[in-house]
Amino acid sequence: MKRKLAAALVCALCLTLAGCGSSGTAVYVQSVERLAAMGGIAPGNRFLGLVVSEHTAEVTRDADKTIAELLVKEGDDVKEGQPLFSYDTEELQLNLDKKNLELEQLKSSIETYKEKIKTLERERSGLSGTAKLQYTVEIQSAQVDQKEAELKLKTKEEEVKKAQELLDNSTVGSPITGRVQKINENDTTGADGRPAAYITIQQSGSYRVKGVLGELQRGSLKEGDRVKMVARTDETAVWMGTVTLVDYENPSQGSDTDSYYGMSSDEMTSASKYPFYVELDSTEGLMLGQHLYIELDTGEDTPGVGISGGFLCYNEDGSAFVWAEKNGKLEKRDVTLGDYDPMTDVQKITDGLSFEDYIAYPDPELCQSGAPTTHDQPAVETEPLMEPVVEEGGGM
Repeated sequence: MKRKLAAALVCALCLTLAGCGSSGTAVYVQSVERLAAMGGIAPGNRFLGLVVSEHTAEVTRDADKTIAELLVKEGDDVKEGQPLFSYDTEELQLNLDKKNLELEQLKSSIETYKEKIKTLERERSGLSGTAKLQYTVEIQSAQVDQKEAELKLKTKEEEVKKAQELLDNSTVGSPITGRVQKINENDTTGADGRPAAYITIQQSGSYRVKGVLGELQRGSLKEGDRVKMVARTDETAVWMGTVTLVDYENPSQGSDTDSYYGMSSDEMTSASKYPFYVELDSTEGLMLGQHLYIELDTGEDTPGVGISGGFLCYNEDGSAFVWAEKNGKLEKRDVTLGDYDPMTDVQKITDGLSFEDYIAYPDPELCQSGAPTTHDQPAVETEPLMEPVVEEGGGM
């Protein structure tokens, strides 16, 4: 039943898209990588993955200050403590200078009071009676003024210290070693009312792998599944891991994430895509932002490319071929078949086809060797709706 359903989906969609076009038009060819990995037209058993950081740091900015200079850009690798941005220091410096002046004035006032008290005490020493009492009152008043100035001095010293710290911290450094993932130039306040992150940094060394499931691949992975990850540029570089989360609660719908995972904008961009995450057994040899293929670990090494059986054609002797693109033209290409999964209608091709190839959905009347090819998805043609005919004197 699943095989018939998958085949029906392939046929219906590809015929709607005019898979091989009409006579004299270019043949629409599709990425094997997309077909096999992202579950677009046919569900596959290989998914695209991206090495991301398990931990991130969010650096906020003071909304009351003006950013003087942004010192990094998205994608930059930064060290812990490396400057990220700086505030405008002109106003901070003026504020510090003002407080330092007030501090010096208080210190001068205290010295003046001390000298006044010494003078009054010296003059009082030779007096008696009412005159001596008047000097005593004046000395006590000066001592009170001195104490008040000393209290103000302590407060002003704290103000100067804070103003100096603001000036010293006018350049904000990175709290971790990692890669700048995002810079938010617009929003200073988040949806929860708290300060929004100005710069988001992915930490180096704490990696996990993020992948996405297409709508037709729902249920093909679950938490706890063991998976194998292969470098896109080197099939011999392999890592193992465990699926820790399949997030069906937060799907994306043809967002900017598509291009982040190598998905073209013209392929099922309205379909939901669900992120999943893999915890790695080892991160040795991995780099932040590296692209990987992810597939279920079956315990068997079965190399090859898995595509829907609907894209295969057969010669009279039973050998298989596909209509593939070569130098902008369509060619009939023989392929070697491997294992077949009847539950998903995925046929493994062990030779003759790679993930870098483009293939067309077969049509015996339209697909011909040498036909021009295109990667641009044809517009869907629809029939105009018929107006209801109402007979005179009667109903519809």
